[in-house]
Amino acid sequence: MISCQDADVLAAALSVGSLGGGDEEALQQHLAGCADCRRVTGEYMTAAARLPLALEPVAAPPELRGRLMRAVYAEAGAAAARRATSKPASWWRRVWGGVPASRGWTAVAAAAAVAVIGFATWTGTSRQVTAPKSVSVALVATSAAPQARGQLTYTSGGSQAVLNVTGLPGPAAVAGHSAVYEVWLIGANGVAVAAAYLGQGPDGTWSAAIHEDMAAYTTLAATVEPIGGSPQPTGVKVIQGSLSSA
Repeated sequence: MISCQDADVLAAALSVGSLGGGDEEALQQHLAGCADCRRVTGEYMTAAARLPLALEPVAAPPELRGRLMRAVYAEAGAAAARRATSKPASWWRRVWGGVPASRGWTAVAAAAAVAVIGFATWTGTSRQVTAPKSVSVALVATSAAPQARGQLTYTSGGSQAVLNVTGLPGPAAVAGHSAVYEVWLIGANGVAVAAAYLGQGPDGTWSAAIHEDMAAYTTLAATVEPIGGSPQPTGVKVIQGSLSSA
């Protein structure tokens, strides 16, 4: 099991889509039992998802692409030379190398990385910039938690999403015993994929960071599950929404 410090670093990497499958599995296992890290992960994902949407599309100078590509090729050559003379770095050092040390700065780094990725796209000779489309999906409550309301926010074509839910009681109040809220993405074939866990913030709202392509699924739902989660939904459904109409 990774520590909270390691989870903080991995959460920052997850928010910009630079986390490998093994590291993401370790992070999700930690998040299942750590409400504070779930909250921090949600903050990182929210910052990363919102920053590109605030950018004003601008036309890049023609010479900028040339300068960027020269820098990329130079760095690639230097990196190849370093790999040839050095030992493979551990996962912690690979992630840490791109993220500042303090929690506050990791959030800034995550947002800055997203801004760089979404800054500009050159197409044809016009080199016009296409702004990403923000998608919001409203989720509705079930009879198990009738006051709950949720909203899923993500960028079309991306693989990160943020789920925020209000009016949701603690999972123990619904299940009658210690439990967690597990988030599921359901495909057209009816197969449910475990996506995240809802974590409660200081203000009583619940949130989850989801690292999946929403276009691959038709429905999102959250259920009450035993501590540690379940491989498939087994508990009461508390909130759900359709992704096919987004």
